[in-house]
Amino acid sequence: MSKNCPNCNHSVRPDARYCGFCGANLAAFVESKSSAIPVKQDKTGANQNSKQAKPAKFKRFSTSQMVTFVAIILLVLLITASVVCRYWSEISQALVQLLFSLYVRAL
Repeated sequence: MSKNCPNCNHSVRPDARYCGFCGANLAAFVESKSSAIPVKQDKTGANQNSKQAKPAKFKRFSTSQMVTFVAIILLVLLITASVVCRYWSEISQALVQLLFSLYVRAL
């Protein structure tokens, strides 16, 4: 039986600690439900509690993931550039022949 996230109302596994859709901490919601009726506090205490109860923002990518992603892209570009440089004479000859054949067909 699955349960719903109290933040976004998407279904989550019963043993999940975080929502897979919005990233909300499900344990914080369980703790807030199980706590006793809150005692009336002064303004400073109420402001501190409201800041703590607010769920943390969900980061889509961490810095290390972003660095890895950029490194992979640069590696693919480097490999592509090395292959083009290695076979440039063959590639240029093939392009010239292709353009010439297209030009002859157009006449």
